[in-house]
Amino acid sequence: MPEIDLIPASWRAQRQARRNLQRGSLVIVALALGIGAARIGLELSARNEKAAVQHIQAARRDGDREAARLTALLAHHSELQHQQALIDTLRGRALVSDVLQPLDRALDESIWFDELQFSNPTVLPQAGSPAPATERSLGIRGKATDAAAVGRLVDALALRGPCLKPALVPGDTRRYTRFELVEFAVSCPLRPSRAGDS
Repeated sequence: MPEIDLIPASWRAQRQARRNLQRGSLVIVALALGIGAARIGLELSARNEKAAVQHIQAARRDGDREAARLTALLAHHSELQHQQALIDTLRGRALVSDVLQPLDRALDESIWFDELQFSNPTVLPQAGSPAPATERSLGIRGKATDAAAVGRLVDALALRGPCLKPALVPGDTRRYTRFELVEFAVSCPLRPSRAGDS
């Protein structure tokens, strides 16, 4: 017996259209969910990237501050080294070992100093270089019991003392109540400082 289709074709078409519409709706919903998920993922990624950029910028600012501090410390260290070199030049051991100790050995009880002048024209050293050599000199003004004592002092300064060529300027003889004193002045360039002294 032949089959008779009692379902109208329009109903089948509607049903097929509904299925297609449902499938299309599911595809659209899936697309919308996918786009939403992608957007959320991008926003989270952007936030993470922004946080990372802020962290890097903060680290860079900290690094710049530390670099500026290090530069300031290096400049301060260099200035301190320069000042130390200056102090070493101005307050060198050569004054004591090369001038004052030999001068003390040249003295005897018949000589008094009124004035002792040590001249060390200092040329300030450049940073990182040793101090240049300069000519130092010594000037002495004083009194002695007699001219022979002054002569002995000048000879001792030239032979055992710090002077190269002492120049004596004789002074007046001053009479006091019970004695008289001979005034004198000696000036001389000093011998070069021994190696190793500053």
